[in-house]
Amino acid sequence: MATIVKTPSGTWKAVIRKQGWPTASKTFRIKRDAEDWSRRAEDEMVRGVYIDRTSAERLIFGKALDRYLSEVTLTKKPSTQAAEKKKAEALRDFFGDYSLAAISPDLIASYRDQRRRRLVPSGKARSGSRSPMLAPSAPIPCASSWR
Repeated sequence: MATIVKTPSGTWKAVIRKQGWPTASKTFRIKRDAEDWSRRAEDEMVRGVYIDRTSAERLIFGKALDRYLSEVTLTKKPSTQAAEKKKAEALRDFFGDYSLAAISPDLIASYRDQRRRRLVPSGKARSGSRSPMLAPSAPIPCASSWR
């Protein structure tokens, strides 16, 4: 069972303590939102599918991409570094302000479709199998280990 308390600042804090799971907490402006979140999170814990998304909600894709470019890309060949930096510009333009938790398959498909229209305006298929797009998933696995 979740504990929901009003904080001194007037917001509502939901705290879930369940055996076998780490303590989960989140703050909301409306009590009803805290109740809904705690009910949903507890249900996911019971079903064994709960995922703590707080770090993914805090980390912005643009910052993760910057860190990826400065830590991971620098370990690669100079030609690969240049290619990844160039491809990262389009990723930053599209995903830059999104949190990692907000990037969904639909959003990635939208990015892909937008890039295809821009790269192949005539609608004809590109020859060759190499994609001119750096996948937005490249920095995400690295970001999952960054605390």
